[in-house]
Amino acid sequence: MDITAAVLASFGEAWLAGGALRDALLGRVFGDIDLAVPPSRGFEAALGRLARRLGASCFPLDEVNKVYRLTAPGSPPLQLDIMPFVGGTLAADLARRDFTINAMALRLEPGMKFSPKLKAGGFAFRPDRDKVEDPFCGLADLRAGRIRPVSSGIFREDPVRLLRAFRLGAGLGFTLQPAALKTIKAQAALIGNTSPERVREELMRLLESPVSHEWLALMHRCGLLCAVFPDLAAQEKCAVSYYGKGGVLTHTLRVVERCDHLFTDPASYLPCYEKAAPLLPRPRLMKLAALLHDIAKPAKAAMVKGRLRFFGHEEHGAEMAEKVMEGLRFSRAEIRLVTAIIGTHLRPGNLAANDVISDRAMFRFFRSLGEYTVPLLALSWADHASYVTEVQLKRMKKKLKEEPNPLPPGLPYNSPRKTLRYMQVLGQLLCVYLKKDLPSRAARLVNGNDVIKALRIPESPRIGEILERIQLLQFEGRIKTREQALKALKGMK
Repeated sequence: MDITAAVLASFGEAWLAGGALRDALLGRVFGDIDLAVPPSRGFEAALGRLARRLGASCFPLDEVNKVYRLTAPGSPPLQLDIMPFVGGTLAADLARRDFTINAMALRLEPGMKFSPKLKAGGFAFRPDRDKVEDPFCGLADLRAGRIRPVSSGIFREDPVRLLRAFRLGAGLGFTLQPAALKTIKAQAALIGNTSPERVREELMRLLESPVSHEWLALMHRCGLLCAVFPDLAAQEKCAVSYYGKGGVLTHTLRVVERCDHLFTDPASYLPCYEKAAPLLPRPRLMKLAALLHDIAKPAKAAMVKGRLRFFGHEEHGAEMAEKVMEGLRFSRAEIRLVTAIIGTHLRPGNLAANDVISDRAMFRFFRSLGEYTVPLLALSWADHASYVTEVQLKRMKKKLKEEPNPLPPGLPYNSPRKTLRYMQVLGQLLCVYLKKDLPSRAARLVNGNDVIKALRIPESPRIGEILERIQLLQFEGRIKTREQALKALKGMK
């Protein structure tokens, strides 16, 4: 597929712009191709010709500004966004863009090739820097690795750019200029004027960074984090005596940091990770759960017998997180997962507090969590890992996969020895869950009707108790087939 030839045959003149050109100049593979063309009465007709030449579907992204997207199957699939110059000319169009590194353009010429990169799932292109239209010194900013606004008014024109500045910095490893940070701090409240879907998209792309915690912390210093998540503001002054300066918010960001660390090299920290990986959501959703996991601590903080406690913060936190995620238009499946693990994030620690964890206790834990077991254990891992330094965590790495030993009484809540024991228990739970192959053995071997028929008893709460006993025997490996389960039933008269 010769994309350039198809575009020029349809429009005559077209310019590569935005993120595609930026990434090409950086030598990066890009997935989306952004084109700008001179405005004309025949724009829609030319668009139709291009769609036919590329065998692509075409639909509007913004009918008012005539922004259209063409998509075509292939290896890699094609996604091409095209629109007339905003303001009528190329110069006016570039002046309306967000950051200098995105405010460049390169005229398409015959022979320019977009090379497919199958493994990366995108295209590569080698632009001639001398031919790049660069009115705002974007090339210099690319070389210097900095994010700089085209003008001071870009955030008022489109407030989602407040968040995009951090997302770009995180994705490219660039720095935000002090003047830009100052402007963002002054205008952070404008993020509330942006559609929730766009906020969600920028946030989740930021959380794909392996150092997302650093960008969240910078967002907080600029007032943007709490502008997006107002419920986090109260964390900063809550439990300062426990967590130090910044209170619960310091702990929250540290848990996100541990998620960053974990997903950079999960196999070295989580036993049985290869089997666990398919049961985990994308790391960015786990990081969101980490960011929201203690959202209700300020609301539930209370002094009990001289100790600051947070009874019920996990259940209330799940309710608060659900409202936050609904407001940002997350899918129901994503909301269910995040709220399920936030609402139960203390349970693994409660299990680990026991010297010995019985099969019955593990069975009930796995049964109640079901498909959310592995994500919950990963969140709990990051939560407990936040109580030790990164140096201590790395020193623990070899011991994390060892069998947990009972703890002596009286250890403080943040004792490294206690943290190690708890994280060993998490690893043990993970391996038992996977070894028992519980995801594929969720179906019961027998049901309530089988119990009534075998034991000749009426419907009653006892049937549920008997079914639980059968499931426990299955969990312990003592029965494996329906026939064995029916035989076991007859022995329960």
